[in-house]
Amino acid sequence: MPTKTDQYKVHVASKDEFKQALRIRVRVFVDIQKFPLNEEVDELDKTATHLVIIDTHREVASQVIGTLRILKSPEAAKFGRVVILPEYQGQGVGKLLMQGAEAYVAESPEYKEYEYTKLGSQWDKQGFYVSCGYEAKGDIYDDTGCPHIWMYKPIVRNHLCHFGYYVHVRKTLDKVL
Repeated sequence: MPTKTDQYKVHVASKDEFKQALRIRVRVFVDIQKFPLNEEVDELDKTATHLVIIDTHREVASQVIGTLRILKSPEAAKFGRVVILPEYQGQGVGKLLMQGAEAYVAESPEYKEYEYTKLGSQWDKQGFYVSCGYEAKGDIYDDTGCPHIWMYKPIVRNHLCHFGYYVHVRKTLDKVL
Protein backbone atom coordinates (compact mmCIF):
# COMPACT_ATOMS: atom_id res chain seq x y z
CA MET A 1 0.00 0.00 0.00
CA PRO A 2 1.50 3.39 -0.98
CA THR A 3 2.26 5.83 1.84
CA LYS A 4 2.46 9.63 1.90
CA THR A 5 6.23 9.35 1.71
CA ASP A 6 5.88 7.39 -1.55
CA GLN A 7 3.78 10.17 -3.03
CA TYR A 8 5.71 13.23 -1.80
CA LYS A 9 9.42 13.92 -2.26
CA VAL A 10 11.49 16.73 -0.69
CA HIS A 11 14.71 17.84 -2.36
CA VAL A 12 16.84 20.84 -3.34
CA ALA A 13 15.09 22.74 -6.12
CA SER A 14 16.34 22.67 -9.70
CA LYS A 15 16.20 25.95 -11.65
CA ASP A 16 12.83 25.01 -13.14
CA GLU A 17 11.48 23.93 -9.76
CA PHE A 18 12.68 27.19 -8.22
CA LYS A 19 10.59 29.06 -10.82
CA GLN A 20 7.58 26.91 -9.88
CA ALA A 21 8.29 27.61 -6.19
CA LEU A 22 8.31 31.36 -6.82
CA ARG A 23 4.93 31.10 -8.56
CA ILE A 24 3.52 29.30 -5.50
CA ARG A 25 4.95 31.93 -3.16
CA VAL A 26 3.41 34.73 -5.23
CA ARG A 27 0.07 32.92 -5.43
CA VAL A 28 -0.17 32.37 -1.66
CA PHE A 29 1.72 35.28 -0.12
CA VAL A 30 0.89 38.03 -2.65
CA ASP A 31 -2.41 37.04 -4.29
CA ILE A 32 -4.10 35.39 -1.27
CA GLN A 33 -2.42 36.93 1.81
CA LYS A 34 -1.81 40.33 0.14
CA PHE A 35 1.89 40.78 0.99
CA PRO A 36 3.64 43.18 -1.43
CA LEU A 37 5.41 41.48 -4.35
CA ASN A 38 8.61 43.49 -3.78
CA GLU A 39 8.77 42.12 -0.21
CA GLU A 40 8.09 38.53 -1.19
CA VAL A 41 10.74 38.00 -3.85
CA ASP A 42 13.96 39.54 -2.57
CA GLU A 43 17.75 39.53 -2.79
CA LEU A 44 18.00 36.77 -0.17
CA ASP A 45 16.60 34.31 -2.73
CA LYS A 46 19.94 34.52 -4.57
CA THR A 47 21.93 33.10 -1.63
CA ALA A 48 19.33 30.82 -0.03
CA THR A 49 19.04 27.07 -0.43
CA HIS A 50 15.57 26.35 -1.79
CA LEU A 51 13.84 23.06 -1.02
CA VAL A 52 10.68 21.88 -2.73
CA ILE A 53 8.17 19.14 -2.13
CA ILE A 54 6.68 17.48 -5.17
CA ASP A 55 3.65 15.26 -5.62
CA THR A 56 4.79 12.31 -7.73
CA HIS A 57 1.15 11.32 -8.37
CA ARG A 58 0.15 14.58 -10.10
CA GLU A 59 -0.53 14.46 -13.81
CA VAL A 60 2.41 16.79 -14.47
CA ALA A 61 5.59 15.01 -13.38
CA SER A 62 7.77 16.85 -10.86
CA GLN A 63 5.04 19.34 -10.03
CA VAL A 64 6.10 21.49 -7.08
CA ILE A 65 3.39 21.77 -4.42
CA GLY A 66 5.36 23.52 -1.69
CA THR A 67 8.66 25.16 -0.88
CA LEU A 68 10.83 26.83 1.71
CA ARG A 69 14.17 28.57 1.74
CA ILE A 70 17.07 28.14 4.14
CA LEU A 71 19.37 30.99 5.13
CA LYS A 72 22.27 31.26 7.53
CA SER A 73 21.64 33.67 10.40
CA PRO A 74 24.08 34.47 13.20
CA GLU A 75 22.52 32.02 15.68
CA ALA A 76 20.57 29.44 13.66
CA ALA A 77 19.72 27.95 10.28
CA LYS A 78 16.71 30.04 9.28
CA PHE A 79 13.73 28.64 7.41
CA GLY A 80 11.63 31.14 5.53
CA ARG A 81 8.95 31.49 2.88
CA VAL A 82 7.41 28.17 3.97
CA VAL A 83 4.39 27.58 1.78
CA ILE A 84 2.18 24.75 0.52
CA LEU A 85 -0.39 25.09 -2.26
CA PRO A 86 -3.81 25.71 -0.70
CA GLU A 87 -5.28 22.49 -2.11
CA TYR A 88 -2.59 20.47 -0.26
CA GLN A 89 -2.81 22.26 3.09
CA GLY A 90 -4.12 20.31 6.06
CA GLN A 91 -3.00 16.93 4.65
CA GLY A 92 0.39 16.55 6.35
CA VAL A 93 2.37 17.80 3.36
CA GLY A 94 3.72 20.81 5.28
CA LYS A 95 5.01 18.54 8.03
CA LEU A 96 6.80 16.37 5.46
CA LEU A 97 8.42 19.50 4.00
CA MET A 98 9.54 20.64 7.45
CA GLN A 99 10.91 17.19 8.32
CA GLY A 100 12.81 17.07 5.03
CA ALA A 101 14.26 20.55 5.64
CA GLU A 102 15.28 19.63 9.19
CA ALA A 103 16.99 16.47 7.92
CA TYR A 104 18.76 18.48 5.21
CA VAL A 105 20.12 20.99 7.73
CA ALA A 106 21.16 18.22 10.13
CA GLU A 107 23.18 16.48 7.43
CA SER A 108 24.59 19.42 5.48
CA PRO A 109 28.14 20.50 6.40
CA GLU A 110 27.07 24.06 5.53
CA TYR A 111 24.96 24.19 8.71
CA LYS A 112 27.15 22.10 11.05
CA GLU A 113 27.91 25.05 13.38
CA TYR A 114 24.23 25.51 14.24
CA GLU A 115 22.36 23.88 17.10
CA TYR A 116 18.93 25.26 16.17
CA THR A 117 16.66 26.03 13.28
CA LYS A 118 14.47 29.12 13.50
CA LEU A 119 11.67 30.71 11.56
CA GLY A 120 9.46 33.74 11.78
CA SER A 121 5.93 32.38 11.95
CA GLN A 122 2.87 34.40 11.09
CA TRP A 123 1.05 34.71 14.40
CA ASP A 124 -1.99 32.73 13.22
CA LYS A 125 0.19 29.93 11.78
CA GLN A 126 2.25 29.17 14.89
CA GLY A 127 0.06 26.20 15.85
CA PHE A 128 1.33 24.38 12.78
CA TYR A 129 4.94 24.93 13.81
CA VAL A 130 4.22 23.90 17.41
CA SER A 131 2.86 20.63 15.98
CA CYS A 132 6.23 20.26 14.20
CA GLY A 133 8.12 20.67 17.49
CA TYR A 134 8.94 24.38 17.36
CA GLU A 135 8.79 26.66 20.39
CA ALA A 136 7.89 30.35 20.25
CA LYS A 137 10.42 32.70 21.86
CA GLY A 138 10.53 36.46 22.18
CA ASP A 139 8.04 39.17 21.47
CA ILE A 140 5.59 39.46 18.62
CA TYR A 141 7.02 41.61 15.83
CA ASP A 142 5.56 43.25 12.74
CA ASP A 143 6.60 41.98 9.31
CA THR A 144 4.96 43.98 6.53
CA GLY A 145 1.85 44.64 8.60
CA CYS A 146 1.46 41.06 9.79
CA PRO A 147 2.24 39.93 13.36
CA HIS A 148 4.99 37.30 13.55
CA ILE A 149 6.82 35.42 16.29
CA TRP A 150 10.24 33.74 16.23
CA MET A 151 10.14 29.98 16.70
CA TYR A 152 13.05 27.62 17.37
CA LYS A 153 13.75 23.90 17.28
CA PRO A 154 16.96 22.02 18.16
CA ILE A 155 18.71 20.30 15.27
CA VAL A 156 18.85 16.54 15.82
CA ARG A 157 21.89 14.95 14.26
CA ASN A 158 21.90 11.16 14.13
CA HIS A 159 21.80 8.32 11.65
CA LEU A 160 18.06 8.79 11.07
CA CYS A 161 18.46 12.38 9.85
CA HIS A 162 20.24 11.77 6.57
CA PHE A 163 18.47 13.85 3.94
CA GLY A 164 19.38 11.44 1.15
CA TYR A 165 17.83 8.57 3.07
CA TYR A 166 14.92 10.45 4.63
CA VAL A 167 12.25 8.96 2.38
CA HIS A 168 13.66 5.43 2.81
CA VAL A 169 13.67 5.77 6.60
CA ARG A 170 10.11 7.16 6.61
CA LYS A 171 8.93 4.21 4.47
CA THR A 172 10.56 1.80 6.89
CA LEU A 173 8.99 3.54 9.91
CA ASP A 174 5.59 3.58 8.22
CA LYS A 175 5.82 -0.21 7.75
CA VAL A 176 6.91 -0.79 11.36
CA LEU A 177 4.34 1.57 12.88
